[in-house]
Amino acid sequence: MKKLFAIALISVLSLVSVNAYASDTFATGNWLGSATIGFGYGFAQRIAVDYGVLDGMIDGNASLGVGASVNNTIGWHGGDVASLILNCSFHYQFVENLDTYVVVGFGGGIGGARGSVHGYFDWTSSLGARYYFDPSWAVNAEVGHTNSSFFNVGITYKF
Repeated sequence: MKKLFAIALISVLSLVSVNAYASDTFATGNWLGSATIGFGYGFAQRIAVDYGVLDGMIDGNASLGVGASVNNTIGWHGGDVASLILNCSFHYQFVENLDTYVVVGFGGGIGGARGSVHGYFDWTSSLGARYYFDPSWAVNAEVGHTNSSFFNVGITYKF
């Protein structure tokens, strides 16, 4: 897993050197929609939205967002889980077109295996990077605990 993370990080950072469109990565009033897949306790899929509520912090490079995600994980040893998580995010732009962020959130879901279904408490805590290769489109990668996975990759569209 460390090798996979290192490859993803190097890939994202190498994109920084590519001359791309200039953009503000995340600001007040921006809506971001993301679709990701991840790996951890199983194969995870997630659809998420993030809305910018405050920007201009820390020399104009930082912003805050709120959002939600709908998640599904297909467990490696059987059993599926589905959850809804509400979250807060802190974004900081170190480099043009690169949005780095931290997300924390809480929610709940249902899951089960072999005919048993139960409710559960779910949470997320992750560190991510999103690189805009176009004013509206970005690729992203996250590490941490999100949707029963430890590593997620996906695409983002800025509305």
